[in-house]
Amino acid sequence: MRQSVVVLDSFIPVADLSAALEVGGLDVEVVAATEIPSGAGIVALLVGPETVGLDDRHLAALPDLRLLAATSAGYDHLPVDAAVGRGIRVTRAVDYCTDEVADHALALSVGLLRSTARLDAAVHAGEWDVVASPPRRIAGTVLGLFGFGLIGHAFALRAHALGMTVLASGRSLAGRVPEWVEVVEWDELLQRSDVLSLHVPLTDDTAGIVNAAALRRMRRGSYLINVSRGGLVDHDALGAALRHGRLAGAAIDVLPTEPPDQEDPILAIPNLVITPHAAWYSPDVASRLARQSADNLLAVLEGRTPKGVVG
Repeated sequence: MRQSVVVLDSFIPVADLSAALEVGGLDVEVVAATEIPSGAGIVALLVGPETVGLDDRHLAALPDLRLLAATSAGYDHLPVDAAVGRGIRVTRAVDYCTDEVADHALALSVGLLRSTARLDAAVHAGEWDVVASPPRRIAGTVLGLFGFGLIGHAFALRAHALGMTVLASGRSLAGRVPEWVEVVEWDELLQRSDVLSLHVPLTDDTAGIVNAAALRRMRRGSYLINVSRGGLVDHDALGAALRHGRLAGAAIDVLPTEPPDQEDPILAIPNLVITPHAAWYSPDVASRLARQSADNLLAVLEGRTPKGVVG
C-alpha cells in the first residue's frame, strides 16, 4: 500500500507539497480533502484552522498516522493530548508568516494612532476636520506586547525603529528580550500600554484573558490589537469598553466565528477596525507552508525532531 498525506486545508498547494516531498526522496501520494479521512496508509494529516471536530475517534481510524500538523501557528483545533497518547507527533507551523503578521500588527497600530480609518471615513462622508479624530504621535507611544515569540519580537523591532517604548509580558521571557524591551507583569502591561497587542496562542490559560476586568485596568484612551486568536478577547466586554470611551479604538484580525454573520453585534462596535484574518497572508506564504510540512514529515519518518513540535 502506498503511503499518503491528506491535506485538510484548501490554501496548501498540493503540487508544491508533492514537489517538496519528491525533492526529499519520499514517494507518497498527496491528497486534498474536505472531510476528515480514515483508513490505513495515511502517514500525515495537515489540518487548517477551519477544520473543527477532529478528535480521538478520528485518530483511532488512522492506524498509520505519524504526523498531525496544524497548517497555522495556532493549534487549538487539534486534539494534541489524544495524538500524543497514540505516539503521533503534533506540530504547528512556525516562522512562515512572521514578517507578515508583524507588519500587519504594526499597520493596525499606526492606523489607530494616526486615525487613518476614521479620517478616511469622515472625508468620504463630506467632512474635512482633523481634530474630530486627532492623530497621535507615534514616537514615545508605549507598546505593550502580551507574548514575545517570533512575531512579538519582530513587531518589537519595528516599533522600536519608530521610537516607541516597548513593554513585554508572558511566560519565560527572561533572557529572551533585547535590553530596550522592559519585561513586566500582565497587570502592569495593562496599566501602562498605550497600545496593547496580543501574541499568544489560545489555551485554557489565555482564553478570554482580555475580559471586562482586564479592559478596566487598561489606560483610558488606549488601543487593543489582536492578530492572534479571537478567543483571547471577550468581544461583548470590548464593545462596552469602546462604546463607553474606556478604549479609544481597537483593531482585530481574528474573530470567534469567521466570517461573522452580518447580524453579529461585533460589526456594529464603534471605533473597531476588522480585517478578514489577513495578517498571515502574502503571495509566497503557501509555498513556505508546503515546504515546511514536507520537511516535518521527512523528519518524523527519519526519526528526527520536526519544527514546531507541540506534542
